[in-house]
Amino acid sequence: MRAPRRLSELQTRADAVQYLKRVFADQLSASIESKAAPNTEISGDRHARQAFRLALYPSEQRAFFQGVVRDVRYWPRIKSLFGNPPYTFLLPQDEGLLRAGGICRNRANLAAIDSSVSKAADFGLGHFHDNFERVYRVIATPNAKAELPWKALVTHTKLVMDVRLKNFTHQSKQEILRGPVATAKAALMFPRPGEEVRLYLSSILQDESGGSSDDTANAGLQTYSARVKVESGVQKAKLSPIARLVVTVLST
Repeated sequence: MRAPRRLSELQTRADAVQYLKRVFADQLSASIESKAAPNTEISGDRHARQAFRLALYPSEQRAFFQGVVRDVRYWPRIKSLFGNPPYTFLLPQDEGLLRAGGICRNRANLAAIDSSVSKAADFGLGHFHDNFERVYRVIATPNAKAELPWKALVTHTKLVMDVRLKNFTHQSKQEILRGPVATAKAALMFPRPGEEVRLYLSSILQDESGGSSDDTANAGLQTYSARVKVESGVQKAKLSPIARLVVTVLST
């Protein structure tokens, strides 16, 4: 059986781990062959980061990262393959794995010490989005031992998701707030407890072409996936565009 070549072809979490191992190994080989400078991006690194952000739950991301850093050849590639620290998928006891300042200047911590809620870069293109361009990332589900994050939505079960608001300029926000269309203002707010939200699967996870660019992955935005009801939500920090939600899946 042919190994999956695109995120949209993954069926199991074992598939996801093997897919990422292959993608990361290919990027390591390419960087060695091209004699890439440390902490500099080469072609394909962006897709590797995107795949890592989408294919695994945070606990699995931690295990995968720990496996990668055991190979010292990857150390000059950590920034280009995982992004800048601190990493929300790591725990405080992981600080000794690598020195954060060697990955990115002026970074003191490898692991996030203030919150495990996703930072903006963790979303990538996200697992889902809604009609207000809010992006969602599945963090944990009752079926996390079996299903891929975007395939674990089972009717009548609860799951944890992080949501990120679209980035608007101050002027754009003011125009929306002054405008007559109430629904447009929802893009500036997190879903509230009791609210029902229709989610759409990110097309990088369902697009037959499996494109890895932002343009390709944002095509066909209205593929229906699920309807959820928000049970609770906590903003990551004051003025943060990110919040953690607990939702109940109503239909898929």
